[in-house]
Amino acid sequence: MRELQDYERQGTQLYLDERPSAAGEIANACLLAEPSGYMRDFISDEKDRITEIHFIRIPEQKKY
Repeated sequence: MRELQDYERQGTQLYLDERPSAAGEIANACLLAEPSGYMRDFISDEKDRITEIHFIRIPEQKKY
């Protein structure tokens, strides 16, 4: 959670499933996502600074 709060303080926009979200909301979603999870997608500007982080839910794999 601290890492996400640091990104917020630096002005990085956080997204959870394509919606702008706060660090706490993302941390809670990631904790509750078991057995699936979230993948991070980092978006940077032309100077290679991270400007956005998208958390994309990874669906649970079906077992056959």
